[in-house]
Amino acid sequence: MIYSGLSISKGARSVAYATVEVQMAQNKQPPEDLRVRRTRKLLFQALIELTIEKGFAAITVQEIADRAMVNRATFYRHYFDKHDLLDAYMREVYELTASQEQLPAAPPHADTDGPPAGTVRMLEHVWQHADFYRVMLGAQGDPAFVARIRRYSELRLRSLMPSDATPQKPDSPPRDLCLSYLAHAGIGVLAWWLQVEQPHPPEQIATWLNQLNKATLEYVTRKGAMP
Repeated sequence: MIYSGLSISKGARSVAYATVEVQMAQNKQPPEDLRVRRTRKLLFQALIELTIEKGFAAITVQEIADRAMVNRATFYRHYFDKHDLLDAYMREVYELTASQEQLPAAPPHADTDGPPAGTVRMLEHVWQHADFYRVMLGAQGDPAFVARIRRYSELRLRSLMPSDATPQKPDSPPRDLCLSYLAHAGIGVLAWWLQVEQPHPPEQIATWLNQLNKATLEYVTRKGAMP
């Protein structure tokens, strides 16, 4: 995330992240100069293009700055390194594709019409940038990127999990285990979809993923069982 165009020390990084997260929760985004927004967009685009061309591990800050047509000093006024830039990109994607009101309020075993809208929007985003995500989830990607996607998946899924007051089947696995299982499985679905070059549209993948998630969530309650 861009911190008002100012350079901050690594020791202040966690404080800055916490401040941004509070502002997001309050729906009060810090004001951004148009030039800052333009610079951020150029750096994001450069990151995507170079990752597709060379793989994330091989690219440098200098290459990103050159492709974005900014100097290194400008890059470092906004980000610490390429990993920080990638984190900022993923936070923005998450903000654009997820919100609490898009998650179904019904319990996981109830009949609902279609998957959560946030899931569909996220898959539409991946569809539009398939080459980038194919690289990032492959051998030339970054493990921290996969971990961040998993954490975002867990945030979405936790809202769909049965509450602690919901009775469980005596032999059912712990809820946290199911949450971890679903998050990892979701990444597997995404990787498969990209590997086969998306023969199915985002809405269909979201529907199937929703069905698989519900089957697992039902398994931890007294109603239903895994087919």
